[in-house]
Amino acid sequence: MAKLSPEEKRIALQKMSELLRAGAIMLSETCPKCGSPLFKLKSGEIVCPIHGRVVVVKSDEELSRVTVAGVLDALENTITKQLEKVRSIVEKREPSELVDELRVMLMFLDALERVERIKGILGKHDLEKQR
Repeated sequence: MAKLSPEEKRIALQKMSELLRAGAIMLSETCPKCGSPLFKLKSGEIVCPIHGRVVVVKSDEELSRVTVAGVLDALENTITKQLEKVRSIVEKREPSELVDELRVMLMFLDALERVERIKGILGKHDLEKQR
């Protein structure tokens, strides 16, 4: 926990105590962001007392897959936010004034569909590897 201020350390220790009282198990692995010990919840989820949920990878291939999945999730989120912006513009204008906005909306929807398709392919690939 070397990267934390004294106040952050106090809060982290308090959260660690709460996790232990709730039945979590302290692991030997540490959070790559802050160095705090990670905890395994009864549900099996791995959490950092500071950052919440973390993903523990055991190989370069797994790291690559998790990184790609994270990028796709972030991209999906960004596209959705942009679609909301365009939607609010479309809502305020007359249909005859919307050619450019509708073109942009269609491009975002196409991109969103592609991201979801790629995520589906990656998900199927992961399921096949587990068999």
